[in-house]
Amino acid sequence: MNPRWIAALAAVLLSGCPMVGPDYERPAVEIPHHWSKAASAEVGRVSKDNATWWRTFNDPVLNALVAQAIGFNPDVKQAKERIVQARSQRVIAVAAGLPLIDARGYANRRQNNFTGQSGNSVVGTAGGFGLGGQHIDIFQLGFDSRWELDVFGHIRRGIEAADARIGVEVENARDVLVTLLGEVARNYLDLRLAQRQIAIARDNLATQADTHQLTRQRNRAGLTSELDVTQARSQVATTEAQIPKFEARMNVAIHALAVLVGRNPSDLNRMLLPAGAIPVSPLRVIADLPSDLMRRRPDIQRAERHLAAATAEVGRATAELYPKLNLATFLGFQNNDVTDFTLLGKSWSIGSTLTAPVFYWGANIANLEAKEAGSREALWAYRSTVLNAFREVEDALVQYAMEQQRLEALQQAVEADELAVRLAEERYLRGLADFLNVLVAQRALLTSQAQAAESAALVSANLIAVYKALGGGWQVDRQLTGSASD
Repeated sequence: MNPRWIAALAAVLLSGCPMVGPDYERPAVEIPHHWSKAASAEVGRVSKDNATWWRTFNDPVLNALVAQAIGFNPDVKQAKERIVQARSQRVIAVAAGLPLIDARGYANRRQNNFTGQSGNSVVGTAGGFGLGGQHIDIFQLGFDSRWELDVFGHIRRGIEAADARIGVEVENARDVLVTLLGEVARNYLDLRLAQRQIAIARDNLATQADTHQLTRQRNRAGLTSELDVTQARSQVATTEAQIPKFEARMNVAIHALAVLVGRNPSDLNRMLLPAGAIPVSPLRVIADLPSDLMRRRPDIQRAERHLAAATAEVGRATAELYPKLNLATFLGFQNNDVTDFTLLGKSWSIGSTLTAPVFYWGANIANLEAKEAGSREALWAYRSTVLNAFREVEDALVQYAMEQQRLEALQQAVEADELAVRLAEERYLRGLADFLNVLVAQRALLTSQAQAAESAALVSANLIAVYKALGGGWQVDRQLTGSASD
């Protein structure tokens, strides 16, 4: 039977009956009208639609990884199965408020044996052993029906709780999706940063190797000391030692991406091992109005649904303090001869029971108090989630803006260090400065280039954090997001 029809039938049968306990209302929370000046400083605007924010990086490989993650990530698959489970629980909750029908067959033969007489009366003991007796046969075939009338809303509150729990699982799946997209992009950034660091180290290694060769030639010509040769060789070895560390970081990022997209690491080597640029978004971003955050953040919506479910549970616990009314019926056929199926007669019965809690040693009251405490806890959790969401957006915006400023300064430092290396090498060749100036300049260049690469990756990572804090990507899976109203 279609669950929609079941719900409609339940609504008709139970309409007009009162429900005890509190009716849920979405709690009001204080929402700032705008973000702080620090978070908004030197940050531009982008489109309000951040559902596919990773496309702003214009990186086909990243787009392909995200598509695979959405389709094959095990955590997303698990989250979707939890939605299916929650919907099944709702069907069970609805069915509890409808008449339940069982098919029943019953056959019985009873033997009464007479054991004595008193006057004109026959005195007998059923089931005794003696002379004479009587057979009583009963055969029934039909349907039993039982129905708990939801007079005070115990079952309807259960349906409300089930609806809220579906919402919890839908928002949990969306939260998994938002986190997944952020993790894919972050690990992809780690991969490209490691590859960039390897390239920087190898470029500097080649330059330092040339310098080492030059010092050896000058030493053989008597123009420099063995100390210069030794220092140059140490510089080469130090730079070379950094490459395995970056290669390990690159492979770890590939392994992490493989898990996120639900594949084996070796399956991604052809796609990811060719070095690529660190993805940089051309856009400068600011969050839309804080009120939009209430709708986009899955964790806020999930906390609100938790509160709705907890409120419904208070109603269920309240209804446990009130009487319950049950109806039971039988409709079928009956015969007194189990061997003759041609003499079936109509048979029916109907009855009702009314039960009311009298003395439960305080269990029902304690249950109600526990549910009320759970509802208050869910309210505080909801408020905490909202506050934390605003904080995450503010932090991400500030970090994104400040890192952009840092990157600009580091890029200027790289340009200055490149010039310093050329000048130091030229002065050394002319004999106007010692070799220490060359070593210091080369080390400074390697450091500034590495820091600039890390900062460029961090700018993109902070932008990803902004989109994640805004709930970006929560509706990218149409099958998932459409499930809330199915």
